[in-house]
Amino acid sequence: MKTAPDNAGLIDRLAAEYVLGTLRGGARRRFERWRESSAAVDARCGYWEQQLLPLLGSVGRIEPAPRVWVRIRTRLALGVPIARRSSLGLALAAGVLLIVVAALLYWRTQPRALETATITTPAGTLMWQVEVSGRSGAAAVLGVRAGALTPPAGGDYELWVLPRGRAPVSLGVLPHGGSSWRRTLTATQRHALATADQLAVSIEPPGGSPTGQPTGAVVYVAPLRTLS
Repeated sequence: MKTAPDNAGLIDRLAAEYVLGTLRGGARRRFERWRESSAAVDARCGYWEQQLLPLLGSVGRIEPAPRVWVRIRTRLALGVPIARRSSLGLALAAGVLLIVVAALLYWRTQPRALETATITTPAGTLMWQVEVSGRSGAAAVLGVRAGALTPPAGGDYELWVLPRGRAPVSLGVLPHGGSSWRRTLTATQRHALATADQLAVSIEPPGGSPTGQPTGAVVYVAPLRTLS
């Protein structure tokens, strides 16, 4: 099915699964095409992103059950007595192992900034801070924080990625007045970012460009910096 179905309940359920990352494979790719071509699908994705993505910051540390460490020690033969190894040596080895495993678990579950851009006025006033972040096993997320600015009269600011040699790709209508948002990137947006080193901001009608390309004046262009 190339176009989104006329079923609000189905769209809402799939949008929630898409944002959570549980929609996989061909179903996810098909849904991304629906999102790119349907304002209704994009709106439900935006709703679930606002509801679910902030919860990432409230996820606390989870202490593994004791049996996890028992299995690790067993697989590494740390629980087998060895005449040449003192009890102190075993304790030190186990302690180092636990630290390494805990560090790896923590690192794998933390979002990591991948790319960033700071959009300012010529005078240096912050307009927007843009960050693309990702985490193991989940789709990349775009986060935008606005400075103390107001939208243009009768319109909105829209953010675009400028892939080299190809047409601009919209990243969404920008927030204003100190607000912010976070959204899961579509496959098209991720592909465009992979071949881009600049972002642009244009003035568009309320709700964004009706054509999928910039229709108003481009008022800001900023470099997109890849983080190591």
